[in-house]
Amino acid sequence: MKKITIQDVAKELNLSRNTVAKALNNSDTVAYETRYVVIKKAYEMGYSKLSPLVLNEYKIKDKLEKLRTVVVFARRELSTFWNRIIMGISDELNKNNCKLQLNFISEEDEAKHIAPLDVDTDMSGIIILNVFHKEFLELILKKDVPVVFLDGPSDVFDISSMGDIVLFEGFHTTKKITEHLLSQGNKKIAFIGDTSYCRTIMDRYEGYRAALLCYGIEPEEQYLITRHVEHKYYKQEEVHTELEKLKELPEAIVCANDDIAKDVMLWLKRRGIKVPEEVAVTGFDDKEEVELLSPALTTAHIGNQRMGRRLVQQLIWRIDNMDLPKEIITINTETIIRESSVRQGNS
Repeated sequence: MKKITIQDVAKELNLSRNTVAKALNNSDTVAYETRYVVIKKAYEMGYSKLSPLVLNEYKIKDKLEKLRTVVVFARRELSTFWNRIIMGISDELNKNNCKLQLNFISEEDEAKHIAPLDVDTDMSGIIILNVFHKEFLELILKKDVPVVFLDGPSDVFDISSMGDIVLFEGFHTTKKITEHLLSQGNKKIAFIGDTSYCRTIMDRYEGYRAALLCYGIEPEEQYLITRHVEHKYYKQEEVHTELEKLKELPEAIVCANDDIAKDVMLWLKRRGIKVPEEVAVTGFDDKEEVELLSPALTTAHIGNQRMGRRLVQQLIWRIDNMDLPKEIITINTETIIRESSVRQGNS
C-alpha cells in the first residue's frame, strides 16, 4: 500500500503543500475551516503522521468512525469460565470503539433451527463462543460479515470456510501431562472426553495417545472413554456411569477438562480410592473451582480473559482484511502440575 504524503493530500484538495503542512500542524496561520478540511481529508486518506491530539480536538475520529456492533453467540451455560472470556471480549471491544451484543442460544433453539429475533440487526462482526451444528451456523451467519470462532467441530475444516478459528493448544500440553504420569511408572492410563464434540477435545486425546506411543504403550480399550454421550461428560452421571463399567481401575486418568476431573475425583472418593496414591487424576482449563478440590488438581492454564481479547483482535483485523485467506490460530496453554498427579517420592 502506498504511503500517503503531505503532497498527496495537497493534490487531492488543490491546495499548496505549505498550506496543508501548516494545517496538519494545527497552525493558527491557516483558517479553522481549512484546517478542519485538511485534517479530515488526511485522516480519510490514511495519512499516518496525524497527531492524536489534533484528531481529538476536531473530533475527526468520532465523526468518521461509526460505532461498530459485534454480536457474540453463546450457549446458555454461564460460569466463571465463560464470564472471563466475555469480560475479555467486552474490554477489547471498548478499546476498539465497538458495542457488544450478546445472544444466548438454547439447545432447543439450535435443534429446531430457531434464529434469535435480532439476528438481522446491523452488525460489523460475529464471534461464536461454542460449537454449534453447521446447519444452525448457516442460519445465523450473515454473508460478508466477518466471523471468528472459538473452537470448532472435531473436523475443524468443516467450518473453516465460514470464518477464522481460534483454538486453545491442547495436543502438546496434554502430551506433556501424560508424559508426566508415565515418568512416574504409570502404564495403565485412561482418557475421558467426548472426542466427537470439538477440536480441542480431539487435540487433547491425540496428545494423550502420542505420549503413550512414545513409551510403546497401547491403551486398553476399556480405558478409552471417548464415545459420544448426550452431555459430552459434562453431567456427573455420565462420567460415573462410564467409570462403573471399568473391570479394573487404571493407575491414572487424563480428563479432557476440569469438570470431568472433578466428577472423577468425587467418584473415587466415594469408593475410598485415594488420589493420587491409588489413581492419579489430571484435568484441563485451570478453572477457579478446582482450587477447592483436595488434592489440588494438575491441569492446564488457558487464560480466559486473554483469549477473549484475542478473539476481538482477530475480528478487528479480519474486518480490515476481508480479502485475505481464513486462518486457524492456536493459543498456547501452560501445564500446571499439582498434587493430584504426583506420587509420593516423585515430586
